[in-house]
Amino acid sequence: MNRYIVFFFVFGCFIFSCQSKPDKIQEEAVQIETNDLPQITLMVNGQSSLSAKTLSGKIILIFFQPDCDHCQREAKEIRENLDAFIDYKIYFVTTDTFEATDRFSKEYNLSGIENIHFAQTSLDAILNTVGPISAPSMFIYSNKKLVKHLDGETPIAEILKHIQINS
Repeated sequence: MNRYIVFFFVFGCFIFSCQSKPDKIQEEAVQIETNDLPQITLMVNGQSSLSAKTLSGKIILIFFQPDCDHCQREAKEIRENLDAFIDYKIYFVTTDTFEATDRFSKEYNLSGIENIHFAQTSLDAILNTVGPISAPSMFIYSNKKLVKHLDGETPIAEILKHIQINS
C-alpha cells in the first residue's frame, strides 16, 4: 500500500512540475503576432477608443512622433500623394499628446481628411503588439492581413509601390 502512495505522490509531483514553466522560459516563448491587425487600443482624435483589430478593409497604421523629422517628411509626402491613398484608411498612431498630434495634423494639412485619422496609444501597447519599431513605421494591411511593414523613413515611391500592388 505504501508503495502506491509513494508512486502517486512522485507521479503527481512530476505532472505538476511539467505543467508550470519557469518565468524565463515563458517570457522567451512570447511571440508578437504581426500578420494580422494588432490587438492595440487606439484613442482616435482624442475622443473615442477602438481596437485596431476591429478595423476592416485597407488599413495603414503609421507609428510616428510629431517632433520626428523623418515622420514629418513622410507625412508631407503622403499629403502630396493623397490621391494614391484614397482606398485606404490611414491611422497615424503616436504616444504623444492629442495637442501635439493636432498641431502635426494641421501643420501637414492632414486634418479634416476623411480617410486620415490620428490616434494615441501607450508605448507598452506598441511594444506588446508590434514590438520595437522605428519612427516612422508603417504597416499596410488588406482584409486584416499584413501586406508590408516599412520600418523607418521610407521614400514615397517605395510606399506607393506596395499600396498599388495591393489595389
